[in-house]
Amino acid sequence: MEEVKVLTFSPPLYKQRYQMIVELVEKCKAQKVADLGCAQCTLLSRLKFCSCIEDLIGVDIDLELLKENMYRLSPLPYAYLHPQPAPLTVRLYQGSIAVKDPRMLDCDFVSCIELIEHLDTADLAKLPEVLFGYMNPAVVVVTTPNADFNPLIPGMGQFRHHDHKFEWSRSEFQAWCLNIGHKYDYSVEFTGVGKGPEGSESLGFCTQIAIFRRVHLRRTKTEMKDSKSPYNLVYEVVYPSLNDRKILHNAVLNEVIFAAECVRRRLTDSETDWQTEWRMWGADSGECAPDGFGQEVSIIGGQLHIPLHAFFTNPRIRQLSGSLQQLQRILQASDRVKLSHTGTSVLYPAGAENSNN
Repeated sequence: MEEVKVLTFSPPLYKQRYQMIVELVEKCKAQKVADLGCAQCTLLSRLKFCSCIEDLIGVDIDLELLKENMYRLSPLPYAYLHPQPAPLTVRLYQGSIAVKDPRMLDCDFVSCIELIEHLDTADLAKLPEVLFGYMNPAVVVVTTPNADFNPLIPGMGQFRHHDHKFEWSRSEFQAWCLNIGHKYDYSVEFTGVGKGPEGSESLGFCTQIAIFRRVHLRRTKTEMKDSKSPYNLVYEVVYPSLNDRKILHNAVLNEVIFAAECVRRRLTDSETDWQTEWRMWGADSGECAPDGFGQEVSIIGGQLHIPLHAFFTNPRIRQLSGSLQQLQRILQASDRVKLSHTGTSVLYPAGAENSNN
């Protein structure tokens, strides 16, 4: 087993590896990210929440494993309620990392988490040219078991996992990485996760890690665009984003309806914590709280008449709509919100029931 039986890590070792990757991706502000040997898509399911990523790719040789786990990358309901500013496309490919595919070009960040020790001699020999020579991403992170640490694992067999073809010592791993860095023009930083018990510091981390950073780009982005694409596309999903006009307008409408409901509760329900609800939707400063808001509201025929300019004091609504005129146009084009005949006020039911929700 990869996880040690007696030694315990907090957080668990796999979480430490994934957290390190997420932090590096966010620090690099990577837009196109690929995880080679993505297996159960666990890392991808975390990376999809990184706001900087626009293209997220997973590659694995096991087709059935990808099909079993691709649902983990589907958008959650939250993604539709709070769309991302930029589009995010997630793709899963079935294929060998020892084979070149032009769709893997132009990556900003590539991870190989506990992958290389599963490769046979032929594929391991091809990996450097495919990954560093052909793909040539800006940053590559490779993690693998540290064989120097294995004496700390009771009951160890030859390797930590039955599918491992090898497990390298720190000197072996570092020699492999430095040779790649020299050949393909990458700097290399060595680190790790999973500290052993006190007194075992000389053995290093349980998982050893190399962070490669490209020194010079080896090719232009347009090269090899007509090459064959041997990978099999298994899954593709495009997340909702504010770049989609319909989604943007729907987000504006949701914010306006919620703000109107805050005003209704402020005026008719003294027990409602309207300030907390208001702040949950982006109005996080005193100027945005609807104190003065309520003073401008009138109730006519069972409806609240809320001035349009009052909604524009909410920073979220202001950011989404861009201008008061654009906010008015969005509301006029929808049947979810009713405007006054002059188009300067939102009409909202004064009672608890709201037919617009």
